[in-house]
Amino acid sequence: MEYERFKTKRDFWYGLLILFALSSASAAAFMVPDDERLVVILLLLPVWAFLVSLWFFTWYELREDHLYARSGPFVERISYDRIKSIKESRNLWSSMAMSRDRIEIRQHDKGFVTGTTYISPNDKQRFMDMLKARCNNLQ
Repeated sequence: MEYERFKTKRDFWYGLLILFALSSASAAAFMVPDDERLVVILLLLPVWAFLVSLWFFTWYELREDHLYARSGPFVERISYDRIKSIKESRNLWSSMAMSRDRIEIRQHDKGFVTGTTYISPNDKQRFMDMLKARCNNLQ
């Protein structure tokens, strides 16, 4: 079955932050003595992979019965029946968004930290309309 996939919106400064982290990690690998460089590079490989995965593998899918959100190695599945509110947001809370221009999704029966997800689809208004149409328990 085909699902509606939305790419993440990316702010310029998120890209700069990731580029800075990648550059810093790379520079660190060349600041150590030659006989230790291989060990440092091997230790930095997961960091590089994590940062690159955040940039290239952050997207959101509207599936049959849940929202599937992916940000690098992190995945969240939110049942449409559990969603209690959907609203626009502009904050910097850590979440599955690569832009400050976000959507806040709150879930029933969960606290603020575990029950709030921020995402940043490219076509925010279309995404919100499609998501709201699938959610029967919005307040």
